[in-house]
Amino acid sequence: MKKFIAIIIILIVTLPVIARKDTKKILEEVKKISEILSSVDDKITIMSSEITNLDKRLKIIEEKVSVISKKFADTNQDKENLYLSLQFLKEEINGVKNSLSKISDILLNLNSSSISSGVNSGINTENKNNQNENNTNQVVKEDPKTIYYTAYSDYLKKNYDLAIQGFEQFIQSYPEHTLADNALYWIGECYYSQKKYNNAINKFTELITKYKDADKLAAAILKKGYALIEMGNREEGIKTLKMLISKFPLSEEASLAQQKIKEVED
Repeated sequence: MKKFIAIIIILIVTLPVIARKDTKKILEEVKKISEILSSVDDKITIMSSEITNLDKRLKIIEEKVSVISKKFADTNQDKENLYLSLQFLKEEINGVKNSLSKISDILLNLNSSSISSGVNSGINTENKNNQNENNTNQVVKEDPKTIYYTAYSDYLKKNYDLAIQGFEQFIQSYPEHTLADNALYWIGECYYSQKKYNNAINKFTELITKYKDADKLAAAILKKGYALIEMGNREEGIKTLKMLISKFPLSEEASLAQQKIKEVED
């Protein structure tokens, strides 16, 4: 009987201690879940920013589709300008595809397995989330595509000086970005549109020299040839266009180059 009473006394004494330990453990788990939810909020912030940028790009595409439709209706529209418009449209569509892919990746990360694995990840989760939050803020504030497409939009609106400034900022901040060569090309196009042919030639030459596999390599050679001809350097311009035809014989740029040579030589 005395032994039974002793056991009861021990249980009465130890139960509050056990309960406190369980409560502490539960509070720790709640804290971890709160941290994971905070991380999810960060990802949603990134996604919201991307959706906003995507909406802007879609509006640009809508504007360009409208312009292209009008150009098709205009029988006097020359082939070069139509081709340039299609370039705009293609680049915007690629940008939208990349954004959709990025949003898809974020959504895939917002699943239950991420949360459950995060709950079991330990005390270091808080430090990791703080780092993610800093990275998130940096992405939202300094998204390179936002800088690029803002400059691109300025180009479409014929705000060439603003576009040049934006593209130069992009290249300076993100020299290794996959769009750096495109940014350089559009700087050349800005100068060409302003009839600053010497500046345009310098930019197109820089692209040709620096980016051997650039998406717009053929276009840069083409516009360099045009600029040389516009400056009165007919012989060098034709030579450049013939080099383009030799290097990219099946390209749309080669077709435009042949057309230009014919115009100049007639």
